[in-house]
Amino acid sequence: MDQLVALIGGLVSKQSISKYESAKMLPNSSVLIALATALNVDVDYFFRSFGFDVNQFEISFRKKSDTCAKDVNALKVKIQDQVERYLEIEEISGKDENKVLKSEGSVITSPDEMRKLAIEVRKDWDLGCDAIANVQDILEAHGVKVISTEASLKFDGVSGTVNDKVSIIVLNSNREHVERRRFTALHELGHLLYNGRFSGDLSLREREKLCDAFAGEMLLPSSNLQGIFRPGDKISASELRQLQMMYGISIDAVMHKLLELGIVSDSKYKTYCIRKNQNPDLKKFVEASRYKEAITNKFETMVYAAVAKDLISTSKAAALLQNSVGVVRKHLNVI
Repeated sequence: MDQLVALIGGLVSKQSISKYESAKMLPNSSVLIALATALNVDVDYFFRSFGFDVNQFEISFRKKSDTCAKDVNALKVKIQDQVERYLEIEEISGKDENKVLKSEGSVITSPDEMRKLAIEVRKDWDLGCDAIANVQDILEAHGVKVISTEASLKFDGVSGTVNDKVSIIVLNSNREHVERRRFTALHELGHLLYNGRFSGDLSLREREKLCDAFAGEMLLPSSNLQGIFRPGDKISASELRQLQMMYGISIDAVMHKLLELGIVSDSKYKTYCIRKNQNPDLKKFVEASRYKEAITNKFETMVYAAVAKDLISTSKAAALLQNSVGVVRKHLNVI
């Protein structure tokens, strides 16, 4: 609260901030504008009625171990805001086709089981063994709402269910590596589908590995790799790069999958990791992003469509998009 008082130039006291938080007093318009500026939100944020409690959001964070509680809590608030805006424009547009993903069946204990389940999902979703051109489009076509938000690079993604009726995957828009974002999205799909079936004996780390196995199989089916390589084969960097560009999966993920399938031995995989970490040029080659995936933004498309159909005003669109009215008008281009 002291920091917030300082950010608004001492316009009100710390005691007033405390009363705002506990609903014992309401700020006037000048204070609201100052608070919105300091907190980097629109004034509209303070008047929006939230439809769910983010603290009850059944979530699975894909983040680095040194992510502090403060970062997680700040991210939760940002997720709540974005999910609310997404659900609001869906309701306005009459496109609130909510769906909760879940799977029933036996208890899951191994990566092999997750790979088999990924094959089933591919079959159910009519994906065959082909590469997935756009992961976000596929997820949204099957009822998952995919949202991107700016966050620290300690965070990759999060997934969960809102009000027992909406499946959400949130990705870090600051992650520029396309292959990593694709992998994270499908890793989170694994959590959405199978969290309820994981054995209670599995550690958090083991559950993460199960979802990694699921994501790897979704991006690059094992049968495709087994049709190209045999155990003991020498593998060129050019072949790995070609697979990366074709399937939108990182070279590191391909190598790990070859290890899981027994095509690459433990010693060969260990040598690969050592060489990569000792050779800057090789590391740069391996970690480069090469897959070209069209950037889609369903939320933004729905907002502009709603303005074009006079369902909402330009100012409302600006509030939903967290942008200026001028920018909205510039990009509207109604035909």
